[in-house]
Amino acid sequence: MTQVNKFYLASFLKNQSYFVPIIVLFFQDLNLSYSQIFWVFTIGAIFSFIVEIPTGVISDLYGSRRSIIWSKFIIFISFISFGLAFNFWTLIIANLLYELGKSFRSGTETAYVYNYLAENKEAPRYTIVKVNQKFYARLSESLAALIGGFIAYRLGFNWVFFIAAIPALINFLQTLSWAHLEEANHSTSKNLKSGFIFTKNSIKELRGKKIVLNIVINISLFTAAFSALDKFVQPYMKNVGLDLQYFGAVYAIFLIIVAFLVKYLAKYEERWGEAKIMNYSALLAIIPLLILASGISSFWAVSLFFIVLIIDNFRSPVANNLFHEQVGTANRATMGSILSLVTALNKLWILPVIGYFADFFSMSVAIFIISLIVILNSIFFWIKTPRLNYNAS
Repeated sequence: MTQVNKFYLASFLKNQSYFVPIIVLFFQDLNLSYSQIFWVFTIGAIFSFIVEIPTGVISDLYGSRRSIIWSKFIIFISFISFGLAFNFWTLIIANLLYELGKSFRSGTETAYVYNYLAENKEAPRYTIVKVNQKFYARLSESLAALIGGFIAYRLGFNWVFFIAAIPALINFLQTLSWAHLEEANHSTSKNLKSGFIFTKNSIKELRGKKIVLNIVINISLFTAAFSALDKFVQPYMKNVGLDLQYFGAVYAIFLIIVAFLVKYLAKYEERWGEAKIMNYSALLAIIPLLILASGISSFWAVSLFFIVLIIDNFRSPVANNLFHEQVGTANRATMGSILSLVTALNKLWILPVIGYFADFFSMSVAIFIISLIVILNSIFFWIKTPRLNYNAS
């Protein structure tokens, strides 16, 4: 199997997350309120904020491949922990493990893919590989959603996580065979001082390039807002009377649509450019958000949540490509971790605020606040078309 095909396999296995259509209902089944549910994710975001830079530095200094291997093993353990969880605090522990695993991967895996493709000129270009990864990820997630709803209905919520641990373990094992790269900082002095210097230089680069800073804030705010909206999909479907066993089917239908839409993303990217896709897709997301914020309660309105899901998946690979084009090769993983760190920082205030409005007012009011965040993000952090790519090593 070629390394590029291993990337696609990893995307498929990573998204065999059978718990996607039921995780919020699982939390509610353990008697958590909206505020508690959002605090589980907020505490996870705080932890992610703390460990994001160190894990990025570890990746740049010790090798991204090793960091990715650690990530996949820790995520496997976190799924087992979720399956064993029985209250708020055990969910916190499981989610902290999950966030630790994600932190070792965030920025690092995309940097590894980008650097591998840069070292192998015969390989496809980054956007094509990223779009294909998204395609296999959404196909996998649609299949997992279909299975997950059925497992939850027949066996209970906990078993969904235990079964999800199986492809997570396979993903960890297949990553052991990934190619070794000639990474710029793999042989540098491996000490705390060099890590701080490396991070300082990355932050200096971020501050020195306005477009990179704009991209980071734009991506992080949209991602954090979408993360908050995502928590309402399952309660909304429950409120409009959809049976639990059909939750997975609904997710599966829309994820298949996403998979085939992102498959053709490269053509749109070449025609319109990354900046335009990022800007106008965010504006497009405001429409379904405002309709949901009006308080509409109907089965057909479930599709509005998934329209935003489609938009998020459509702009994500484009945003990642634009970001990586504008940062240097030597500290790409650390810069990727800075992006994840800023995203975590925005989740720190967005998630508890949205949880508060949902508990003390209503879901529709909370969604209205989300729509305001997306509107203000589009106004103040509009991405201007970059004149030059920045691929300095």
